[in-house]
Amino acid sequence: MIRLILLGLLSAAFFSATFILNRSMSLSGGHWVWSSSLRFFYMFFLLVILITINRGADYLRDVIKIFVKNSIFWLIAGSIGFGTFYSLLCYAADHAPGWVVAGTWQITVIATPIVLLLFKEKVPRYGVFFSFLIFFGILLIQFYNKESELAVKHILYGVIPVVI
Repeated sequence: MIRLILLGLLSAAFFSATFILNRSMSLSGGHWVWSSSLRFFYMFFLLVILITINRGADYLRDVIKIFVKNSIFWLIAGSIGFGTFYSLLCYAADHAPGWVVAGTWQITVIATPIVLLLFKEKVPRYGVFFSFLIFFGILLIQFYNKESELAVKHILYGVIPVVI
C-alpha cells in the first residue's frame, strides 16, 4: 500500500510539473496544440520504455501485435481519449497558471471511485475518504480567492477544461 501511495505521489509530481512546462511554452509563444501533441508523443515513448523495463521486449512485441491487429479501434479511442484529455489540459495550462491546472488535475483521482461505482464495483471506504479529502483540497486551492476577478478567469480557463 505504501509503495502504491509513493508511486501515486511521484506520478502526480511528475505530471503536475508538466503543467508548469506547458505554461512556460505558452508564455514563450508556443501554441497549446503543439504542447498537447508533444505530450501525446512523449507519453507513447515513456510507455514503450516502461513496458520494456517491466515486462520485457517479448511482451512489448505482443502489445504491438495487438495494436496492429486492432489499429483502427486503438487510434480512434486513443485520439478521443488522450487527444481530448491532453488538448483540454494543455489549453488550460496555456490560459491559466500551472498551479491552477496542477491542483485541478487531482480531480481525476476522484473519478476512479465514481467509475467503479458506475460499473457496480465495490469501492473501499478508505478510498472514498481519501477521494473526499482530495476534493476538499481542490476546493480550497481553487476558491481561496474566489472574489477576485483573476480567480474567475482561472476557473473559466483553467478549471473547467480540466474537469471536462
